[in-house]
Amino acid sequence: MAPAEFSAVTLFWASLGTSLCVASANTINQWAEVPYDSQMKRTKGRPLVRGAISSYHALAFGIGAGIAGSGILCTFTNHLVAGMGTVNILLYGLCYTWMKRSTASNLWVGAVVGAIPPMMGWAAAVNDINVGAVILAAVLFAWQVVLNSITTMQANCCYFRFHTLML
Repeated sequence: MAPAEFSAVTLFWASLGTSLCVASANTINQWAEVPYDSQMKRTKGRPLVRGAISSYHALAFGIGAGIAGSGILCTFTNHLVAGMGTVNILLYGLCYTWMKRSTASNLWVGAVVGAIPPMMGWAAAVNDINVGAVILAAVLFAWQVVLNSITTMQANCCYFRFHTLML
């Protein structure tokens, strides 16, 4: 979609770096959520909850994956993509995770987090954020707000019981 010539090398490094950033954010989120995940049927089988992975090792992996992912993006794509990857780790791993316990606005932050990776791919291809990238992100943002709203309404029995304000 981005107005650039296809580069398998850029695709590889952008995919690897973005995947590591996603792994970082998800790991940090699950590390922080163990007390709540252990009480919900949907999440009580996660490795941290079961004790299959120690809290220390999970956090070390999360931090290491974030550093590696952002470093790969900075080295092999560009600073813009690395910055977005780092911001996304912080938005999901810290802001969204904390906001689930304090405000229903977490839904909007979660949708932003989901809209950023396609913009990262665009920026990796053209080293810029332009109207096309913003439109792509806006479509994904809107889709995720709807999807997350429906999913949350279906799972409210679990979320409200554990003081998670999804809506």
